[in-house]
Amino acid sequence: MNSATLPAESLATRAARNFFTHSGHVPLVMLILEALLAKPGYFAEPDPYLLLAAGVFQAVMMELPAARRRFRPFLANLAGPLLYSLVEAGLEGLDFFRQWHHQAYWGFALGFALLQWAQGQRSRVTAPLVLAENVLRSAIPLVMYALFEARSKNAMFSLDVFLNDRAHVFLCIVLLLLGVLLGFADINLRRSLATVRSLTLRLRQYSEWSLGRGILDRAIADERTLLLQRVERAVLFIDIRGFTAWSEQQTPEAVVGMLNEYYRTAEEALGETHPIKLKYTADEVMAVFADAPQAVQAGRRMLAGTRPLLAASNLDAGAGVHCGQVVEGILGGEGAKAYDFIGDTVNTAQRLCDAAAPGELLVSIAACGAAGLTPMQFRDVAAKGKREPVRAAAFT
Repeated sequence: MNSATLPAESLATRAARNFFTHSGHVPLVMLILEALLAKPGYFAEPDPYLLLAAGVFQAVMMELPAARRRFRPFLANLAGPLLYSLVEAGLEGLDFFRQWHHQAYWGFALGFALLQWAQGQRSRVTAPLVLAENVLRSAIPLVMYALFEARSKNAMFSLDVFLNDRAHVFLCIVLLLLGVLLGFADINLRRSLATVRSLTLRLRQYSEWSLGRGILDRAIADERTLLLQRVERAVLFIDIRGFTAWSEQQTPEAVVGMLNEYYRTAEEALGETHPIKLKYTADEVMAVFADAPQAVQAGRRMLAGTRPLLAASNLDAGAGVHCGQVVEGILGGEGAKAYDFIGDTVNTAQRLCDAAAPGELLVSIAACGAAGLTPMQFRDVAAKGKREPVRAAAFT
């Protein structure tokens, strides 16, 4: 799975899976071959542990994110035999390269490297390459068995002699057929995984549209973050002045087109500020932040960023910021739910936005203090539904 779609697996978990499904196959078969041919005391020597280390090293190299980018599958597949050869050749000298099973290790490594590199050049599962990889994998015990039989008889390996034995022909057919069957199963599995990945990405995108990326990431890590809770938040509202009158003169398609461009421009203007959630309602944008400095900065940037777009239609926008406690979490009934923010803080920020003049950002005295702003002048804003006016500072 893509790391972005599910909780990330550890390197150890990925490397262990790679070892048992790929990188450890040739080393394990070679270990069995050498153990059967060697004199007693084989496991007191470094050879078997070096083989295992080579397989583990290759698995780690193939799963390291940096190695994936830098070495690609081709070079990563050669990491195991390279480590094994460097150490063993230092111990045995040139005799190491004359041994057929060592040559076979390199042969299989190069074969897998080429096949996996070729698969990496294509965006979709390529059936012939996957089949070839699985047939090559099924050939590992076949080749090692042929080498084992030749060495146990102190004879040079000969394909003609090997195939003269009908039991050997049977073994070749069965193992290679098994590779083909496993290849078809692998193709179906890869296609199913590709479908699951695609569906997961789409579902994540739909969830991000509803929840927002930050909330979704927190919910995946701990679903309890979706429960209703009282927290401190800074809330920003921005909406278009004169939008209703303007939209009455436009086609629905023109209104939707302008709104989408307005949303996109407002979102791009956020810059380095990262809202907990963005919410669009007609010409109104609501952005909730963890602190007031981000909310004020975002409000000023969004007003400035959307001004050229709105000016083309003789429009402008106003904004308001307030901070304080809200209740946030999943709200709704059984049929429809949404992650939202409720409380007087939200209502006050919206009232400040409504009272702002075109091109103006009204910031409550509480938000000014939290943001470290010391404006020289404040004005009292008569907010609908409030007994006392809201004191705020204006910024343009």
